[in-house]
Amino acid sequence: MSKLHQLASYFRYWLNAVDKHSLQAPFIYELYTSVIKPNIHNDHFKEIESIRDQYKTSDQRIPIIDFGAGSKVSNNHIRQVKDIASTGLTKKKYSEVLYRLCNFSEAKNILELGTSLGVNTLYLAMSSTESRVTTFEGSPALCDVARDTFRQFGANNINIIEGNIDDNLQPFVDSSSPIDIAFIDANHRYKPTLSYFNTIRQKAHDQSCFIFDDIHWSKEMEKAWREIRTHYSVSLSIDLYQMGLVFFTPDLRKQHYMLQF
Repeated sequence: MSKLHQLASYFRYWLNAVDKHSLQAPFIYELYTSVIKPNIHNDHFKEIESIRDQYKTSDQRIPIIDFGAGSKVSNNHIRQVKDIASTGLTKKKYSEVLYRLCNFSEAKNILELGTSLGVNTLYLAMSSTESRVTTFEGSPALCDVARDTFRQFGANNINIIEGNIDDNLQPFVDSSSPIDIAFIDANHRYKPTLSYFNTIRQKAHDQSCFIFDDIHWSKEMEKAWREIRTHYSVSLSIDLYQMGLVFFTPDLRKQHYMLQF
């Protein structure tokens, strides 16, 4: 990760991102105004954020097994939960987008790669009582914390798969029904990210949406993001700087947007 690279990436995003006034296609306009941009208060949000706040004050120290590109701020294999909660989790406004995307698409089968403390998992799971979230996490200690998170929240529609995603993802996909929403926040490297995309794409359908976190985290991630959004199966891609969204709806004209967020 390079701070200079991220600064340059954000400057390019800031120069090119547009708002609703530049959007003419009905689907992208509705998606932006109803899902991406609205500031809608929800009781679930308040409850989930109380758990995030709780973890931000936790002095618990846990061993981290990291199969990916490492932490954004620390390479220490023993980390405090409060440090992970403060610097290693998706910002609240992006987490809320996950909830609204699941709600908007009426997602039933939801996949997450990279559980961490389980905060984003809750946002994905609480969008509907009929949804089912399968989340993958490589670090046993993080799995234990996440399970406590789910129990504390009373979330019974979440299944966590512990272990190396490289070993566990394909068997899951082979037996899975079509995947409605996939949130990829795991190994932030070029080859693994493309591998995740190509594996999960086997169960994508016309209304599926895949969300990739930290698309500008490094040159490797930007390269992976470019290849994903230009893939022949992707009809629409959206850059929100931290997150990238891709859709597979064949009726949409292939287009890429950078949206203010």
